[in-house]
Amino acid sequence: MADEHHFVLKVKVDDLSTAALEEKIQSFLNGDRTNIIVTPNPEFILAAEVDKEFETVLSHADLALPDGVGLRFAVAALHDGERLVHRHTGGEALQLLAKYAAQLQKRLLILGGSGKDPEVVATVLKEQYPGLDVVAFDPGIVDDEHPRLSEAVTARLKQIDAQIIAVALGQGRGKTQGKQEKIMESLRSELPSARILIGIGGVVRVLANPHLQAPELWRRFGFEWAWRSIQQPWRLRRIFRALILFPLEIIWATLKQRRFFKACKNVVKELKQHFGRN
Repeated sequence: MADEHHFVLKVKVDDLSTAALEEKIQSFLNGDRTNIIVTPNPEFILAAEVDKEFETVLSHADLALPDGVGLRFAVAALHDGERLVHRHTGGEALQLLAKYAAQLQKRLLILGGSGKDPEVVATVLKEQYPGLDVVAFDPGIVDDEHPRLSEAVTARLKQIDAQIIAVALGQGRGKTQGKQEKIMESLRSELPSARILIGIGGVVRVLANPHLQAPELWRRFGFEWAWRSIQQPWRLRRIFRALILFPLEIIWATLKQRRFFKACKNVVKELKQHFGRN
């Protein structure tokens, strides 16, 4: 299976069909090493521009699934002849992992989340995938400035012995952006029996609260963020970064490359493809 990928500024994103992604997941689960899956969105790109450690963590990931629809237009703006065709949200990836965990008899751990949400999601996944072995575990408060789990929590994770760990510790804010991905990287060597570590951010909250899940039409066009901003107005700061700061960063990059007008032409073409296809 040949992998296709693109770069959005300094961050690589993989462009895989659902079938190719399923094949990749199975190869990870049947392999002999720990693999990290990240789900970049525009906020990731902005954070990687100013945080060298976060950029390094993303570059070391074994798979980078583009989550935000804005990455599609960024690829068109930055590269002639390239298109980011496939997008996989964290929620979709979690569903696929649960599916193959049940089929291959692997244990799935939901690490983090708020309140009762992780237990609710665990129950929902068990109903969807009979035979699934899924555990929810709360690691407690994690220091944003020093994103590592305590020795006691790590020891407990070793006891749970999950082959798939879905990390729902949040992306952090400002200088702490990328908190959960940095924790995943630290766990790679500490949990040798794990086969997949994936960062899922706020997916647990959304799956546990159906009113936060965008209608199908909104999801089809990649407007999940708009629906969630309506339901959770406190997210507007993040929406501002994705809708204003990120495009400005891409525009500045095209100006430095002296390809601004060509980039505009490519983005218009991509917009037509996106809305015409959907």
